[in-house]
Amino acid sequence: MAYPDWVLKYRKKGTLIARRGDRYYLYRVSSHWDSIKKRPQLKTEEYLGRITPDGLIEPKAKRIMKRYDQITVKEYGASFLLYEVSDDLRKELSECFPEWKEIFIFACMRLMYTSPMKNVEFHYSTSYISEMIPDAHVSPESLGNMLRITGMDRASQIRFMKAFMNGDRYLAVDLTHVLSMSDGIVEATLGHNSMEEYLPQVQLLFLFSLSHDRPAYFRILPGSINSVMSLKTTMEESGASNIVMVADTGFYSGRNLKELERMKISYIIPLRRNSRLIDYSLGWEKYFMFQDHPVFYSRYEIKGTSRTMFTFRNDFLKAEEEKDYLRRHEKATAEFRRIAERFGTISVITNLHVSGEIVYDMLKSRVDIEQAYDTFKNTIHADRTYMRDDQQLSGWMFVNFIALILHYRIYSLLMKHDALKKYSPKDVLDHMERINMLHIGDEWKMSEIPKKTRAVMEKLEIPIMQNSGS
Repeated sequence: MAYPDWVLKYRKKGTLIARRGDRYYLYRVSSHWDSIKKRPQLKTEEYLGRITPDGLIEPKAKRIMKRYDQITVKEYGASFLLYEVSDDLRKELSECFPEWKEIFIFACMRLMYTSPMKNVEFHYSTSYISEMIPDAHVSPESLGNMLRITGMDRASQIRFMKAFMNGDRYLAVDLTHVLSMSDGIVEATLGHNSMEEYLPQVQLLFLFSLSHDRPAYFRILPGSINSVMSLKTTMEESGASNIVMVADTGFYSGRNLKELERMKISYIIPLRRNSRLIDYSLGWEKYFMFQDHPVFYSRYEIKGTSRTMFTFRNDFLKAEEEKDYLRRHEKATAEFRRIAERFGTISVITNLHVSGEIVYDMLKSRVDIEQAYDTFKNTIHADRTYMRDDQQLSGWMFVNFIALILHYRIYSLLMKHDALKKYSPKDVLDHMERINMLHIGDEWKMSEIPKKTRAVMEKLEIPIMQNSGS
């Protein structure tokens, strides 16, 4: 049977052309010896397609599989959200740092994946942020160089931070030390941390905007430097003057109070429950509501000073502490009766002349900052930094500071929509990460949005847009 030339060009060894009507079909075949018929026998192995003058049309199943082979899947939802809430951050970073892409992407990957440097390149390549912000250099070597360059440029760090500071009232908070295991870091000096461990450590001082609920400034201090001594330099460097120092329970001393007052800095300092300054016999004269629970408090002025003592009692926490104590002890003892009045209480000394509710709110803000800093330490794994020198440490902490700002951008979104009781910033990112972008042929298509993720988006009014970025 004579075949047209456009058919014959597909005849190759191991193939068979078959004609049915006016159509031609191509098969891959093999030959084996038929011992019964005593002759070679052809066996069809695979249907290869229909031959046309325009070429070979492969089977539909094969065409579909090839299409799937050409599909690229990238995480989209969380990348979109971080991109969406950071327009001003990216703009200011780009004006302050030539390496702004690497800084921003590293910060995003720290927040999304708790990613060490060695994994950033992988996460970047599998995230749609690589399409929004292309051509970033995020290999471990490139990031290491970026950290050193950024860390050396404290002036640009300050310029960036000052761009978001506009005369707010700030909480000054010194937080848990960052342990460093590199001999090249001079800033890490031996000192006691909050757990009374004598370890290499670096102290961080944060200024947190009360009106905008966000970290505004950070500074690395040697671990042995007292927080009061560092505040003056911090005020000069940051330009912030309206500062309230909210310390932890180990900060109180008469010397520290006098030094803060000499510098005209407001303060709220918690006291240990066994402090002799606390008078638990005072009546609980006033109260306010906090998270649907009443908080009772007493106050009195300390004679001869401008200082005020507040003791707050939360009966919900009191019941929890009593239950915990009795669970650990078989029966209510004299010791229990002696300390029972302390359960559920926190006492502070302050030179602010404001209501108990305002003092409590500021104190709670410190707790919120500490919890966010736990993200800084634990979720973002920044409490042990294996940096080679002070410059890399400074750059590393700046990247994590950007990640902390992004964390608070999502926190503010949750607060705005009254969703903090149901979701955390990490919850939101986890839900959003379930949205992917599929590259099919020459087009990007968004995957279906899971029901629970859509519920989060609707609650927070997150407008997923397919054509984002550059």
